[in-house]
Amino acid sequence: MNLIEHLSVVEDTRSNINQKHDIIDVMFLVISAIASGCEGWQDIEFYGEEKLDWLRKYRPFEHGIPRRHTIARILRSVVAESLLEALALWINEQRTGQDSSPIIAFDGKVLRGSYRNDRKTALQLVTAYDTERGLVLSQKPTETKNGEISIVRQMLDVINVKGSVVTVDALHCQRETLEKIKEKQAHVVVQVKNNQPKLRAAVVAQFQAVFDAGKEKIVTEIKEKKHGRSEERYVFQLKAKLPADLSEKWPTVRSIIAVERHRVINGKGTVDTSYYISSLSPNHKLLGHYIRQHWRIENSQHYVLDVVFKEDSSRITLDGAVENIALFRRFVMNMLKQCDCGAPSQKVKLKKAGWNDDYRARVFFGL
Repeated sequence: MNLIEHLSVVEDTRSNINQKHDIIDVMFLVISAIASGCEGWQDIEFYGEEKLDWLRKYRPFEHGIPRRHTIARILRSVVAESLLEALALWINEQRTGQDSSPIIAFDGKVLRGSYRNDRKTALQLVTAYDTERGLVLSQKPTETKNGEISIVRQMLDVINVKGSVVTVDALHCQRETLEKIKEKQAHVVVQVKNNQPKLRAAVVAQFQAVFDAGKEKIVTEIKEKKHGRSEERYVFQLKAKLPADLSEKWPTVRSIIAVERHRVINGKGTVDTSYYISSLSPNHKLLGHYIRQHWRIENSQHYVLDVVFKEDSSRITLDGAVENIALFRRFVMNMLKQCDCGAPSQKVKLKKAGWNDDYRARVFFGL
């Protein structure tokens, strides 16, 4: 199925008398505009007027390009769940035949410009991200940071995570979340912080006893130097030996991990240690890799959205349309990531898609 066939599953809530512009035409316009570097409603309208001949190669656009306010109103009428289904169908095609166990990171992101009068009302999205392939698998809005806990559990009910390694930040170090991941036949690696003080204290104590006895063994050692900064990371792994009450409360925990980071920035050195728990065996050699991969949702997805697509500076604020336009950005990011289009980065791909009609067709349709 091509892009337009996937968009055909999207539901439109407009009444029949308000359907002058076809919703698939408008969604194709918006995705094309975003893939060409457009950032706001006016950009999208101007882009459509300039590229109408190209757009009509793939869709009728019987009544031309709608005005920017109409584009916003039409996007607001799109049922977010059905748009998410279109994204999921496209992604499932891309992930077919994947050999290795995927690493799926769940993380929240605030769209900092998506408010009207109060910054606290800015839209917050939780994203599920396949870190190995660079694909956004799903997204869901939440009103508060703590609301992420229930949202991640809801997403776990929808996404197929069987056989994968799920990584989440310390907020999701919750028994119910870990048991749901096990129920879905996946493994988990999660950081332990002071939101679970007894568990963290037990993990720290077990490692400290090993360190004091000089019996620690480095499983992974990574050294990096760049831009006046050097960092050494040492990963230690142990079989979890929790006190009886904690062992009963956290039955899925098989291993504990310590990551010790030695950093030197501009001649000043720091050392810090982070602690993690996992349902995987302590003999699993890739635990440190999974932890490192979780950071990719910050360094890869969030960075690309903010620097390449300028999501944080976007002032699109119309209720409903904000979530949908954010999903379109992720749709485009996925397409650019999967397209072997002879460009070294997503930023360059975005520029070339804006400049060159044939290149844009390659991104969308593999032509």
